[in-house]
Amino acid sequence: MSSEALLARQPIFDQRLEVVGYELLFRGALHAPEAQSAQDGDLMTAQVMVDAFILGIDRLAGGKHLFINADRRILTGAVPIVFPPEKTVVEVLHPLALDDDARAGVSSLAQAGYTIALDGFGWFDGAEELLKLAAYVKIDVRSHDLEEIEDLLERVRAFGVKSVALKVETWDELEKFTELGFDLFQGYVLSRPQVISEKTLVPSQVTNLRLAAELADSDGSFEKVVDLVRVDPALGYRVLQAASEGPERGLRRNVRTLNDALVMLGWRRLQSWVILMLLVEPKSMSSEQVSTALIRARLCELLASQVDPAMANAAYLTGLLASMDLLLGVPVESVVKTLDVAPEITTAVVGLEGRLGRVLAEAEFLQLGIGAMDYGAGAMLDSESMQAAYLDAVHWGDEMTRALLSVGDPQAR
Repeated sequence: MSSEALLARQPIFDQRLEVVGYELLFRGALHAPEAQSAQDGDLMTAQVMVDAFILGIDRLAGGKHLFINADRRILTGAVPIVFPPEKTVVEVLHPLALDDDARAGVSSLAQAGYTIALDGFGWFDGAEELLKLAAYVKIDVRSHDLEEIEDLLERVRAFGVKSVALKVETWDELEKFTELGFDLFQGYVLSRPQVISEKTLVPSQVTNLRLAAELADSDGSFEKVVDLVRVDPALGYRVLQAASEGPERGLRRNVRTLNDALVMLGWRRLQSWVILMLLVEPKSMSSEQVSTALIRARLCELLASQVDPAMANAAYLTGLLASMDLLLGVPVESVVKTLDVAPEITTAVVGLEGRLGRVLAEAEFLQLGIGAMDYGAGAMLDSESMQAAYLDAVHWGDEMTRALLSVGDPQAR
């Protein structure tokens, strides 16, 4: 199902009014049934993390830190953080309500390399313990009078943290809080939250559940994981997006197959992704477009395997990416430029160039009747072989689509 990744980011400025980071803010809709519970804050942050990966961590961060809110389930690890630690500031909310488990979670996050910020800070018994772990303290200037703010600043300076004046709304306030000694500033006077959105695909909840079970099994098989990802175009796209993010971006080899992307992503990181998607994603998915995408990917794989078996996996990924305009409603050029796929796959998808491009052209001719593919001397295979591959791909694609959407979509039954 096509959906929309949607969030807002609000810059945080230093005294020279240069941006030092962005707080990511929830602006979407929660689909999970728990969304109306007291755990909304964690689910909102989970949705923000999913949408941020879709939109692109590098694009959102711009080389700066990303600040995300954390309630109890995030602090205790029940909801995983999938952002790279070196880019992430975890904002600890409502420190007065923190229990021993949550405090231990803050300590674990700090040890794992995440930067800690205390959000909406006000002094409380035991604050020293958290201040020793924190790098930032955010003080809501609308919740305290001037005397209280001065007292808080004096107390926190002893711990070497950077102070952030939160909700600064006028230039006079900015000047006043600069004179008081705040290090950083966030508020409407400098910048309102900037909404960012982009179309995306929603993986099947059935596939997510099956994948979660396989990843949780101590005897889980990498081959089974690959098979599950292969038959869900949305999940395959998410895996490619996630594998294209991280500190190693630009230093590793480009993705040629879904296997490559899964290896780059890693077992534990994929587990975290699946948990987040199970928490926040809607439970339905359209069948016709999924079937078309799977048939095209499988057809490319079958055609390529008869020409050069070593090309088959790359051909499957080529066919899958070539369907993103159908699934997302945006040009494939816009999709592949955000992914670390191999150049020969990009040129095949965008311009039908190279051997993979030729395979894709033949697959699109067989499936859609578009193009001017000649079954004569110019074709890679004879007409009989191509028609057999097409029938095989249709049977497989329809079967996989029925299995993929067998729960939660009455039209697929």
